[in-house]
Amino acid sequence: MNKKIVPFMGVAVALAGGLTGCSEEQMLEVGEGTIYVSTRVNSDVVVESRAAAEEDLAATTKVWIYSDKGVVRKYNTINEVPAGGIKLLSGDYTLKAWAGTLSYASFTDRWFEGQEQITVQAGKSLACEVVCKIANVVASVKYPENVDELISDYSLTVSHKGGSLTFEGADQRKGYFMMPDDVTTLDYEMTFTCDGAEKTVHGAIADVQPAHEYVLNVIANPAENESTGGAWITIEVDDTMVDVEDTVVITPAPAITGYGFDLATPVAGETGTIGRRSVYVASATPLRSVVVRGLVDCGDYEEVDFFRATESALARLAQYGVESELTDVEGGQLMKIVFDDIYLNKLPNSDEPYEFTITATDDTRKTTTATLSLRISEAPVVAAPVAESDVTYLTATLTGTVAQDGVESAGFEYAPAGTENWTYVSGSTTRASLAKGQTFYATVSGLEVATAYQYRAVAHTESGVDFVGDILEFSTAAAPQIANNSFEGWYTEGKVEIPMPNGNTLAWDSGNHGSSTMSVTLTQKSADMKHSGSYAARLRSQFVGLGALGKFAAGNLFFGKYLKTDGTDGIVGFGHEFAFPEDEIKPVALRAWVNYRPAVAVQKKGAGSHVAEGAMDTGHIFIVLFDGPDNNALNAEYNGKHGFVVSTKKQARLFDTEDPRIVAYGERVLDSNFGPDGQLQMLEIPLEYRAGKGKPTYMSIVFTASKFGDYYEGGEGSLMYVDDVELVYDKK
Repeated sequence: MNKKIVPFMGVAVALAGGLTGCSEEQMLEVGEGTIYVSTRVNSDVVVESRAAAEEDLAATTKVWIYSDKGVVRKYNTINEVPAGGIKLLSGDYTLKAWAGTLSYASFTDRWFEGQEQITVQAGKSLACEVVCKIANVVASVKYPENVDELISDYSLTVSHKGGSLTFEGADQRKGYFMMPDDVTTLDYEMTFTCDGAEKTVHGAIADVQPAHEYVLNVIANPAENESTGGAWITIEVDDTMVDVEDTVVITPAPAITGYGFDLATPVAGETGTIGRRSVYVASATPLRSVVVRGLVDCGDYEEVDFFRATESALARLAQYGVESELTDVEGGQLMKIVFDDIYLNKLPNSDEPYEFTITATDDTRKTTTATLSLRISEAPVVAAPVAESDVTYLTATLTGTVAQDGVESAGFEYAPAGTENWTYVSGSTTRASLAKGQTFYATVSGLEVATAYQYRAVAHTESGVDFVGDILEFSTAAAPQIANNSFEGWYTEGKVEIPMPNGNTLAWDSGNHGSSTMSVTLTQKSADMKHSGSYAARLRSQFVGLGALGKFAAGNLFFGKYLKTDGTDGIVGFGHEFAFPEDEIKPVALRAWVNYRPAVAVQKKGAGSHVAEGAMDTGHIFIVLFDGPDNNALNAEYNGKHGFVVSTKKQARLFDTEDPRIVAYGERVLDSNFGPDGQLQMLEIPLEYRAGKGKPTYMSIVFTASKFGDYYEGGEGSLMYVDDVELVYDKK
């Protein structure tokens, strides 16, 4: 087959063309053009559930628009694309689109990428499509029909350094790989049993390419059976381009917008002053229904579906002043719902808001709901809900509307939610006087991070009335935290247990990659002790290996990535790049819930031991902020990717607390039991900032049950539990 899968995001955008000729048409600014964007994603599999496939791709499709100065627009879902088209200054642009789920190795997650070059001309519109092609390297396995007669217990693992997939038995699935930077080879290893003996065949596929499928054909030739095991099994690789197999059209849900006003902000005024209001419903496919609920003073029509109501019912509703107009546009539809002034101006003052709820459902059964809220009262001022964009970590901008003439002063009172500790702030306007219909605003500062507040509009009128409005709420922004900081998500990669829910996000890792070579897991999830949720991280130090072939290994957990096992030693990337706030606040401490029980440390034989004979082990926790990545790793391939690259082989390069890139540092050494028996206790480590340093961009956090584990010294059985790790922020 050679079909197409098409997530289409441009039709609803193009519906703006349905406004042409209307009195409410929106004009372009001089020098601007409008683009209507669609995406087409080519899939390699037949879609079983069209609705589910459409929903999944719609939720993950991103479109970014670049000029020669960088990103100028970001749309992270289809529904973020403006219903009125994308207006851009004339010039050249690059459209990049992505869809799917990004995983290093998965049987289900696929990733698509595409880009197109466009030129925007002033006063003109342009329809453009971005074709997204599969970006994965695809692998599959094909066995001979009689394979079960020849071998048993067979499996084949395909891998690179970022992840692996194991095809158990005659697994017919496709495996999808995203290749790490500078990696172009897939390794494979097949194990099977023949004549009672386990045998192995391995190899590599070099120079793999995106959008190529590599079929590993397993060829069995018993006539060439040799006693050296498995030599008669060979694997030949076929390389083919990925075929397009199916077509799915993906559209955004209907868009509902107010003309000349924001639906999220109540329309305020006295009775007789509201005037006409129009609401547009734009859909990329034909509409199935548009229902308006909450109508008052319209006879029997408290609710109406403009698609199912009779002609006589619609005519009667129009007499009250509520009507609709439907236009077909490029495969979709645009409905204008008009609430005329003959209707809205007769609504009486009320202590409760009038709320008209509009629900639009398209032909694919996608539904969008929005509410037109009217505050018609004798209240001289009305506060508006605070938009998310008007709130920062420590500030919020409050807005209100003057609803009556005769207002002398207007402002706000705010307080922490649930308290009566009100603080007054005066409102500002763009005009000298407070005229009816005018907006006033105030920015309040000195707030707390991630905290709920309540506020209300207040006013003083010419008639001497002091007015206090209804209470509304907002919350300040939450500061950035590390993914999986409560250690609820874990996954297994081969034999390695990793403290993350999947391989898509790089955050926590451990030394399990090294100890797993001896079938030992030092760091794992545990329900024995936890502060919240279902799990905490359990770190146990122990000797790993046999006799002279083994070494003492510290149970550890770190924000970073285990890079490589070098013999019996490790190379570890401490820290990742981290998006610290640009202004207002900075991290001032590390907070975690910990329980620690040290064991007697084993003294290293010969000179250079870091522990005294018979002394207890010590736990170690530290956090470090860097102003840039490590570019001095012993292995140059790891430069520029982590805060500090450690190589434990004969202590070749260990973490240096005097590294000149360190912006701030904090540590805690646990030299005895910490926390009550069976319980975790909160621990807080202040960050000490160093003078003359720039803004931090990389961060490393390390927990270890044995401080001198890098020197292979510590206590057999030293145990640390860690849960709910968070950064504590304060004002800069």
